[in-house]
Amino acid sequence: MIADIAAIQPIATAVRAYGAAATSGADFGAMVGNAAHASLQVLRRSEVVSARGVAGTADVQEVVQAATAAELTVQAVTQLRDKAVSAYMDILHMAV
Repeated sequence: MIADIAAIQPIATAVRAYGAAATSGADFGAMVGNAAHASLQVLRRSEVVSARGVAGTADVQEVVQAATAAELTVQAVTQLRDKAVSAYMDILHMAV
């Protein structure tokens, strides 16, 4: 099945990006957990680099890159949260 999916270029890129989760047969919950863990790592690294920047031991470019990565991570997590809440609300409003 992975070989069939790998033939589709955009999906092949996603499979490579999430290689361990996609190829090991991990479930959706594990993939979400891994993504959340990776997001936290980006935010923690940004905090460390920012602190080094304030102390004057980090390059300005490194601080800007870390802050930009943190900003993009927060935006992505916020969008995912909004989509999950929207989907939950849609399920609640379904007629039974």
